[in-house]
Amino acid sequence: MRSPFDIAGRRLGVSLTFGVADCTIADPDSHAAHAAASAKRAGKLWRLHTQEAGAAINLELDLLSELDEALRSGNIAVLYQPKLNLVTRRIDSVEALVRWNHPKRGLLPPDCFIPLFEERGRLDELTLAVLEQAMDDAKRWHSDGLHIAIAVNISAAVLTSENFETRALARIAHSGLPAEQVTFEVTESAHFEDTAEAIAMLERFRAAGIRISMDDYGTGQSALNYLKLLPLSELKIDRMFVAQVHTDRGDAMLVRSTVQLAHELGLKVVAEGIEEAACLDFLTEIGCDHAQGYFVGRPLAANDLAALAAATLPASQPPPLVSAA
Repeated sequence: MRSPFDIAGRRLGVSLTFGVADCTIADPDSHAAHAAASAKRAGKLWRLHTQEAGAAINLELDLLSELDEALRSGNIAVLYQPKLNLVTRRIDSVEALVRWNHPKRGLLPPDCFIPLFEERGRLDELTLAVLEQAMDDAKRWHSDGLHIAIAVNISAAVLTSENFETRALARIAHSGLPAEQVTFEVTESAHFEDTAEAIAMLERFRAAGIRISMDDYGTGQSALNYLKLLPLSELKIDRMFVAQVHTDRGDAMLVRSTVQLAHELGLKVVAEGIEEAACLDFLTEIGCDHAQGYFVGRPLAANDLAALAAATLPASQPPPLVSAA
């Protein structure tokens, strides 16, 4: 399996991941398949099915069966983490973050269910639900004089789904929200099953006016290649480089050079992980465009976000619409 295969004149590499389960237990095939899927998510070669894993399978199956009801009942909640514009000093954009308000298990963070839905091909519905809720909230903010752009995380898994593309574009058009007020954030470390198809879809989103952001910039292996290939509007520098940028000389050099590079390419820059005033001051000094982190604001419900954003407005000047980069 280490050597590439020659198929129709193309040399293709194959990766192998497998799971192991005791053949004396009930349904060993499904348990082994689940162990293999868990190994793949963790970036491991293989994984052994355990009794604890069996309980996890039951929990995952329950969550899968409950997704549609959660979407209908409104138990899929959207919180918003504010982004501070470092030029105007206003909160003029937010990142939409999904949570599952489970009636029995409480508020579930995304890492409890996103990988599961991605593996089972159910991310389309969840992502569209988050997008629709975020657009509804943005329209309500706009009607109150708060012109706040929204950003929604897009998994690489949905970037080869024509169904997702068609439905997402239709919902944005139907919402009445300007497309340039919507950003799709794609993580740099995402693994595209079909890179060409994913890039083509992102280009169609960009042509429709939607902004494209590379999330977690600096953590993947192909940063410069992605800058060349993807139709980007924005870079989000990962928190691992930002949190100590005001005290770590190496981080400071990396972030400063990234901001300069992005601006030369015509891209805006968002820095994540700001937890101290000194960090925010440094980012302002080097010309970073937006800052995001607990020092700016924690994830908030829509009404609380509106109150925080309103508090950053000057008394006599309404905020402008955020223009596309």
